[in-house]
Amino acid sequence: MENLPSASLGLLQKMNGKWSVRAQVKHDEEFEQYRFDPSKKDFRDNLLPFADHPCYKQADEEMKNKILSCGWLAYNWKTVAIELKLIAPVCYHIIYKQIPGAEYEIIQKIASDTLVDEAYHVMLVNKACCITRKHRGLQELELPEFQIVTQMHRTLDEYALNWQKIIVQLVTAIVSEVFISDYLKLLATDTTIQPLNRLTVETHRRDEQAHSCIFKNLAKCIYSQLSPEQKDFFAKVLPLPVYWFGNKELDVWFAMLKQIGFPHAEKMIADCKYNEINLQRIDYTEVMTLAQELSIDNFAPLQAA
Repeated sequence: MENLPSASLGLLQKMNGKWSVRAQVKHDEEFEQYRFDPSKKDFRDNLLPFADHPCYKQADEEMKNKILSCGWLAYNWKTVAIELKLIAPVCYHIIYKQIPGAEYEIIQKIASDTLVDEAYHVMLVNKACCITRKHRGLQELELPEFQIVTQMHRTLDEYALNWQKIIVQLVTAIVSEVFISDYLKLLATDTTIQPLNRLTVETHRRDEQAHSCIFKNLAKCIYSQLSPEQKDFFAKVLPLPVYWFGNKELDVWFAMLKQIGFPHAEKMIADCKYNEINLQRIDYTEVMTLAQELSIDNFAPLQAA
């Protein structure tokens, strides 16, 4: 394990030893005590990208509640997209020893444990979404691809070398795992929403708090083993996923609003397009700190477009 950051490696070993205690897949029984409460809202108004728009404010309560249910479903399916399309592929790259610095036993074990966690999270949120769809009459609602996935694949297509594609996937997974705990925290502590929904998010967040720390330290171990050219490329693409996370997913919202028959969908979404990327709505301090710890200068998500 020469040249790997010893502090990061030691922390990864410590966290791996605690997996069987903290992993939520080991504590699934808590979920079963909650029942769906049809009187509770499924989501928070202030998380809607058009919460202050007159068209939404003037909608009747039935339509507002249906929009909030769509918000809950989109919130969950974005987490599923992150787990399956961003995190899992990087775990596979690690397990297949396709990433420099990731071939050590402890890192292999952590990647395997993370896949178990992510599979459980997908099962958890899929269960919650099925319950919501059934109770709210949204079984047929279809969601298009999320921008963070679309933008990552668009970026992958820009580069020909396999190591470049892997690093794009790697930095996207790292940023996603650093962000997702705060993303989930928005609902995990909200007692005003559907209790089943709050517990779903809180259960997921307990694992993701550990994953954030794990992936930051994985980044340090892997980055230390990259060639100078690979380090330069890593630094170049690291801001991109931050910028992608700032997207309000208005195309997803437009598709859902049209399907539920919201009469002013086109106008409302068009009015929100002027500010579709808003980095002020996310806190990327931890990613900036990671960049500093890796001695990456000029980290600038605002220039990532």
